[in-house]
Amino acid sequence: MPTIRIPMLDSRMIRSTSRVFIGVGAILLHIFPHMKATVEQSGVREEYNIDSREYMAFCFFVSAMMFFGLSGLLTAVLMAGKAKMPMLGPGIGAVLGGVFFVYLLVYPQSIVNKRVKYMERNLLFALRSLLIQIRSGVSVFDAMASIAMGNYGAIADEFKLVIEKVNAGLPVVEVLEEMAVRNPSIYFRRALWQVVNSLKSGSDVGKNLEDVIRSLAKEQLVEIGRYKSILNPIAMMYMMVAVIAPSLGITMLIILSFFPGMEKLGNEGIFWGLLVSVTFMQFMFLGLIKSKRPNLIGG
Repeated sequence: MPTIRIPMLDSRMIRSTSRVFIGVGAILLHIFPHMKATVEQSGVREEYNIDSREYMAFCFFVSAMMFFGLSGLLTAVLMAGKAKMPMLGPGIGAVLGGVFFVYLLVYPQSIVNKRVKYMERNLLFALRSLLIQIRSGVSVFDAMASIAMGNYGAIADEFKLVIEKVNAGLPVVEVLEEMAVRNPSIYFRRALWQVVNSLKSGSDVGKNLEDVIRSLAKEQLVEIGRYKSILNPIAMMYMMVAVIAPSLGITMLIILSFFPGMEKLGNEGIFWGLLVSVTFMQFMFLGLIKSKRPNLIGG
């Protein structure tokens, strides 16, 4: 699971002071309504014990603090240097404060995206294990407890929370509904709602879960096909940029270095520069391929 660490949110003083602007946070939440679900799904609420209004108030307070602090500092520096336009200080402070405000708004969404990636990596395997145990006569709660103790990454962590809350006295259906609402993975939510509906209606949980697994398996094949179509142009680009171009470039440099007046082309520093460039491109392509990998493939 990705570590949830938001800049300055660990400071109790800043968090307590930002609560003064809870009204501003409520207004901002109306302007950015998606932040309510994002804060819930990112795990920020559980980690820092704050709701979406408090988080928006925190974003406003920290951005305003940065604006006034940078504006005052830059204005003082410009006036001390007798600059012709000391009012550039507040302008730069406003820009940097706005950038930091946007960064704080976007950061929870990046956590959500990472959580989805970690969850869906083992989702299909966890659901198949759950189905096998239910088909074997194991109760839904015991099957979920087995998943919680298994090596299923973020999925196991989610089911651990379910087991803890159920052991604390909450109904299984209520806990699963809560988890389905705050969970960022669409596929995991779909499976949870099927289990909840089956438990409420008294229908066969295994049958509904089997339909979800079949649908996920088909979606996995679609994503693999899509991934394959993406890899083809990336592989061609890799061959051109990281293999063919450096090989031909080195050959041309060696040949040209034999001509009078072009001896510098055979300088050792040029070849070291090419080596560094090719190494950088290798890592860049590896990162690109990894970022395009579908979540449901796992691994």
